[in-house]
Amino acid sequence: MTFLPAVVASRFRVFTVLVTGVLILAAFNLGFRLDREFVGEWDESLYATTAWEMHKTGEWIATTFHGVLDYYNSKPPLNAWLIVLSFKTLGVNLIALRLSAVVAAWLTIAVLVCWVWKHIGNTTAVMSGLVLATTFGLFYPHAGRSANTDAVFTLLVVLTVVALWSAQHRPWRLMWLGPILAAVFMLRGMGILMPLAIVTVYEVVTFGIRRRGRWVPTVAATMLLLLPVAAWTAARWRIDQAEFLKRVFWYDFVARSVSTIEDHPGSVFYYLNILQKHQYDWIAAAVLAWLLFPVAWAKVRELVRIRRGDETTRTLLIVWALVALGIPTLMRTKLAWYLHPFYPVFAIGVGAVLAQAWGRAAAQAGGWRSRRSVALAAVLVLALGVAEGKLIWYSYHHRDLASSTQGVLLSAQDDLRGRSVFRRRWDRAEMFVIQALIGAKYGLAVNEADFLRNSRPGDCLMSSKALHNPALLLLRHVGLHYLYKRTE
Repeated sequence: MTFLPAVVASRFRVFTVLVTGVLILAAFNLGFRLDREFVGEWDESLYATTAWEMHKTGEWIATTFHGVLDYYNSKPPLNAWLIVLSFKTLGVNLIALRLSAVVAAWLTIAVLVCWVWKHIGNTTAVMSGLVLATTFGLFYPHAGRSANTDAVFTLLVVLTVVALWSAQHRPWRLMWLGPILAAVFMLRGMGILMPLAIVTVYEVVTFGIRRRGRWVPTVAATMLLLLPVAAWTAARWRIDQAEFLKRVFWYDFVARSVSTIEDHPGSVFYYLNILQKHQYDWIAAAVLAWLLFPVAWAKVRELVRIRRGDETTRTLLIVWALVALGIPTLMRTKLAWYLHPFYPVFAIGVGAVLAQAWGRAAAQAGGWRSRRSVALAAVLVLALGVAEGKLIWYSYHHRDLASSTQGVLLSAQDDLRGRSVFRRRWDRAEMFVIQALIGAKYGLAVNEADFLRNSRPGDCLMSSKALHNPALLLLRHVGLHYLYKRTE
């Protein structure tokens, strides 16, 4: 009589260890060299500068860039608020800059694992978590290891799905959708349409299934959505009336949807190409696992085993996948990071395929000693190794701070603090590093003579070639980056 509970307890302990390992791996992938990657030009530098200026001025309603109202980055200020809170807690540094995105990405993995564990299966939960914890698109580019909005947005989409499922049996949990969707709007403006589409399509498709008692919670959720959004909108209106709000709708939504802006075109297969380009490791693993342990098409629906026989879970996953992939595909402007909300449901799909193969390998005659089982284990190890190695390689070879202009500047910050640093041209990310992280000023000098004419002793010049002038002392040299200090 005590044998079965002991077996269940043993399996639970094994599962707990595996999930803990997945979450530790996710934390490593998110935190590894986080302060040794340069600030990305454009979006990350825009959010960094906006948050730093907000941190200095205490102006929480309107976002600014270099001291003037920012109409290029037409997003409400939630992401800037999160970064400012990190700056106030940890100081102005690269880790604080990216902390909210890192936490959001880790929570996305943790929530997904817990939800799949509870409603689909233990093995699928572990496999899905492992896939998502090593999904390149969740980390790079523009994602969980940067100060952009995409990681937080993906977490909010996952929470939308979880809240929808939870409300199947407890309608009052629909109220959670109010603050979740409000946070989406305050983060991404018209990006709210993606989770709102998931909610709408799912509710329409499942209409008539446990509909009783849902209207009042839905109205309450709507009020919880509208109140904070209306409060911020009214406050922003007092600053520049409809100027910024028009940008939120017409440029950030309409223009991106119906035209190609900022030179970001793409065909209808753009995101499928991004998926195979970035996730070929786990796609190949799923295909090989299917070939090793094939499932009849008539039983494909059984890949996701619903413990309570509740078909609505499968419906929710399908709606999530179609909306998260379909909306970016329909938009004319194409960017790789628009696919981020699709990655969690992609991980569930791959995890389900791997889990069914794993279960059949363990149950077949000979167990893990059979050739097919050994081959499956080898496929999983190889996919994990490639996925993990890809993340580490990208950090060192494409995002390395030390080999960049920013790294040279930061390595000499004691000499630069309070001084001016000159160069022919600075990009936005370098301006943020000079001002916010070093505490210096930036200046422009077209050549060596221009620098000596406009600078003072102690100021510095960044050059792309070696200079030979007795008035200049070489402070740092990395590759084509030469940093000189004026001595007289």
